[in-house]
Amino acid sequence: MSTPGTVAPGGRLAVMTSAAHDDAPAPPRIELVEPEGLIGGDVDQLARLGQAEGMRFAGATLADVDLAGGSIVECRLDQVTLDGVDFTGATVAESVITGLGAAHLDARRTTWRDVEIADSRIGAAELYDAGLDGVRISTSKLDLVNLRGARLADVDIVDTHLVELDLGGAEVTRLRLRGCRVDTLDLTEARLADVDLRGAQLSRIVGLDRIGGAVISPEQLVELAESFAAQLGVRVVE
Repeated sequence: MSTPGTVAPGGRLAVMTSAAHDDAPAPPRIELVEPEGLIGGDVDQLARLGQAEGMRFAGATLADVDLAGGSIVECRLDQVTLDGVDFTGATVAESVITGLGAAHLDARRTTWRDVEIADSRIGAAELYDAGLDGVRISTSKLDLVNLRGARLADVDIVDTHLVELDLGGAEVTRLRLRGCRVDTLDLTEARLADVDLRGAQLSRIVGLDRIGGAVISPEQLVELAESFAAQLGVRVVE
């Protein structure tokens, strides 16, 4: 059984013990498929048309390219650097991205569906009002991930350092963090369901009153005790 934590508008916070299996959150439902039969991608063509399908881009650099409203479908991007690319409103689907480098990724209102991102380094990822469905991010570092107002469903983040994960106003269903470090997690006005935070090292949570719908471990509960007390207006005095 779970030990109830605090009640919040998004639902109940569950604190999972080693024997608590019945109340375990539903895991992300992700079915990623490796793109096959790819042809070599032409960066100039991508910049000109704003779309690519069934292509592989390797070791390419896209600088100041306008891909707003474009699409990347059934592609591989390996060791690709994005510098000043406008990706607003674009769609990335059924693709694999490895070794992505971007100081600033302008991806507002984008759609990400059945996408794997690995071994990547992103400074600021502007993903507010975006939609992420069936996405796995692994062995990466992201300084700022702005997902304010976004919709996340079936997202798995593994062995990744997120300096700031901003889910303010986001709708989040079946998000799981495993082996992750999150320096700041912002849940202001977020709506959570089946969010598994047990595999994350959480240093700071903003908007703790919206953590209902998430699951944490007993160890995390102890670590966050001071924050919970402050949220409830409780003074802890020796």
